[in-house]
Amino acid sequence: MKKTLAIGATTVLLTMLGATFYHAIAYVTQAQPASTSAVNLPVKPFEVDPSWIKEGKPNFRAAEFFKSYDGETSSGIFECDGPSTFEWHYQLDESIYVLEGGVDIDYEGKKFSLKQGDTVLFRAGTKALWHVPKGIRKSWTLHDAGKPARGLASLLK
Repeated sequence: MKKTLAIGATTVLLTMLGATFYHAIAYVTQAQPASTSAVNLPVKPFEVDPSWIKEGKPNFRAAEFFKSYDGETSSGIFECDGPSTFEWHYQLDESIYVLEGGVDIDYEGKKFSLKQGDTVLFRAGTKALWHVPKGIRKSWTLHDAGKPARGLASLLK
């Protein structure tokens, strides 16, 4: 019995070390190189599903400035003009930091407002109703926790 447990524990430890080593090699060989100068990255227009737009004619613009080597995390800038009201569907976890402007949000049965300097986290698989009175400029970070993590999170709700 003790020998079986020792073999099992050793197997788990070696598997964890192998996975850690694999991720370290992937990071070193696939990560973006460090910047050696400034890069000007203008925001560009993009379209959303027209059924998401509830009022107004929002002008959506964005630019992605970072993507992790494994594609699970990315960051960027988002801008939208108001007045406009739209529904946003979150495919991944998204945290935002409001740089300029503001928004009134209805999310998961709660209503709140965000202004410059505020931050919030939205979970994958949810949606929020955004009302942008004048305009908003925000930084965003998307993170894909993976199907097992999202499945477990939904079970624990």
